[in-house]
Amino acid sequence: MQKETVVGIKLLVQLVIVVAFVVALWWLKQQNAAVAGVLGPVGAILLMGYGLFFTYRQQRHLDEVQIASQGFAHTHGWLGATFATVLLLMLPPVMSWLIDLVNMQSTGSPDTSDRGAVRLAFLYGASLMVVMQVLGALAAAAIWWRRMGGMGERP
Repeated sequence: MQKETVVGIKLLVQLVIVVAFVVALWWLKQQNAAVAGVLGPVGAILLMGYGLFFTYRQQRHLDEVQIASQGFAHTHGWLGATFATVLLLMLPPVMSWLIDLVNMQSTGSPDTSDRGAVRLAFLYGASLMVVMQVLGALAAAAIWWRRMGGMGERP
């Protein structure tokens, strides 16, 4: 079996586990919200730990040019995307829209806020930051490979 196929299968298994965990949490929240509130962060920590393990294991097979590409992407892409996210969140229309969105989803009214709205705002902010950092790293990696002349010869 080719290496790309094995990686794809491992990522698919990880996606199935995440979807199953989310469905189980949704069901458990209806049964016992306190237990679901504890298991949610525990599941997220376990998933991040597995992601780190998976990443370090995959990096063993990279050559020095691929490792340099990763370093460039993380250094420039993550920093640039973080800066862009902060600038985006500083724009008053974007900030007002996000506040209304969080309040509507939490309380049903754009003018009322509660503790759930604050939690939801933190979740959305962290999620936006991660998505922007991934997009920034992908863009920086594409710039790296364009500058370096592509992937070269493939076996």
